[in-house]
Amino acid sequence: MIARRLACFALFAVLATSQEQQPAPTPAPPQNELRQRAFAAENARRFGEAADAFLALSRGEPTRVEWIVAAGRCLGQASRFRDAVDLLDEAHKKLPGEPEVAAMLARTYLLQAERDRGVLNPQLLWASAVELAEGVLTQVPDHEDCRLVLAQARYLLGDWDEAVKQAEEAVRRHPQRPGAHVLLGRIASDQFRDLLRAYESKRDTLGDAERAELVGRIDEQRQAARKSYRRAAELDATRPFPHVALGQLAWLDKKPDDARAHFADALAIDPDVTLDHAALAQGLDWQARAAFYEAVRKRYAAGTGALPAKAARLWFYEGRARFDGAQLDAAKACFEQALAANPAFTNAHYYLFQCAWQRNDHDVAERHAAAYAEAGAAAFADTLRALAGDRRAETAAVVKFLGDRAYQQKRIDASRDLNHVIACYLDSADAWNNHAFLCRETGKFEDALSSYQHALEKEPDSPQLLNDMGVILHYHLASDDNKQKAKALYQRALQLADQQLADAGVTGAVRERAAQARRDAQANLEALGK
Repeated sequence: MIARRLACFALFAVLATSQEQQPAPTPAPPQNELRQRAFAAENARRFGEAADAFLALSRGEPTRVEWIVAAGRCLGQASRFRDAVDLLDEAHKKLPGEPEVAAMLARTYLLQAERDRGVLNPQLLWASAVELAEGVLTQVPDHEDCRLVLAQARYLLGDWDEAVKQAEEAVRRHPQRPGAHVLLGRIASDQFRDLLRAYESKRDTLGDAERAELVGRIDEQRQAARKSYRRAAELDATRPFPHVALGQLAWLDKKPDDARAHFADALAIDPDVTLDHAALAQGLDWQARAAFYEAVRKRYAAGTGALPAKAARLWFYEGRARFDGAQLDAAKACFEQALAANPAFTNAHYYLFQCAWQRNDHDVAERHAAAYAEAGAAAFADTLRALAGDRRAETAAVVKFLGDRAYQQKRIDASRDLNHVIACYLDSADAWNNHAFLCRETGKFEDALSSYQHALEKEPDSPQLLNDMGVILHYHLASDDNKQKAKALYQRALQLADQQLADAGVTGAVRERAAQARRDAQANLEALGK
């Protein structure tokens, strides 16, 4: 049986002085201060910082298991697996009778197998986790974490029957803990999906008896998964994952209304839970979508511990629905609420730009378009490319208009950022050259250099671009190495300009640019030699 990976993060989610004339060394923080710093960093998910603080605590109290285990836990969560394994393995050898050290080492092996792309043979890590977990359970049969680790590792190794046996044993020993129910639900869900795929691929060739037997097995695993996830949800109302899993099962059963009800339950617990919101909206008109997100938003706000920053996502998707329904005032209010709740939710700027443009408010449209561009020009360009039909070119033209307008009205930073979007979108020498120029005007010389490089990829024989890139290296990013690079660029610009000027077929504006580039490059070379 082929072993397959369950997301290890889900398992972890349910587990729980010198002489005066010499400089004085910085004294180590007192243990109480270190302890507070360590736990505060871990609670804020700054795992690397937390690990370093726990390691310092461990050095102060080298036999205190709590600090060793906490350091190993945070090192693993920070993906510093070598440090975590070295620490825990050494402690396990020194303290072989300490089950929590062995348990954390086993969990770290599972996490490393899941997250570390450099692991070539995860089976070795899974097998090591099995050995450690079984050792702990021999000593402490009621150790819930190790029972779950053992079930998880057995499942990953392809021993499904033993995995189910250990998960069921965890349920028997800890019936009020959700972890084992979640794991049983995952196992049954995976088996349900496998059987469903097998049925879909063979349905035309199955006999009646085979079809009935396979349908029965599918339903058995479906019901087992539902039962486990429902029980997990009952036992811990603070975790959205069981509701997401129930929604996914309903979606596979082609019951979208049931699926959305489960997804709503998950979002009401944590609006930032990972969901495919585009799929969730399929088959719903804008009114139904707006009503869905408004209802979830109110449920979340009415719960305990609701955070405005998380509610921003619900405001945003409600705004998307109302925008699609051309309810511009209502949509604008939603997007403004999203940004007020979480300024990092920069996608709202795009829709506020669209709302303002449709209301002919060019100042507000420019402000939000520039803010969205500053947050990520490449992402803005991708948004333009994703637009259908004429909307793509029309919206790109609006962005270009706003960028030109901003430049004319001396808002050069905004013009720079909007022209960066156009450069990413068009990917032409002229567009990159425009952006490079605006970067020069606003002192963003590294960005200017990068954009000149992009422009030269499109027009490698442009004397003007070669000269202008040399100017950046020569005058604005000056170093001995960069001046040598600038010299080579000026010389190449002179060579190409001479070739173009010697060509009778080069006329008009092209000839004028070549002549200007030659004068500029010659003057810059002379200045470089002084």
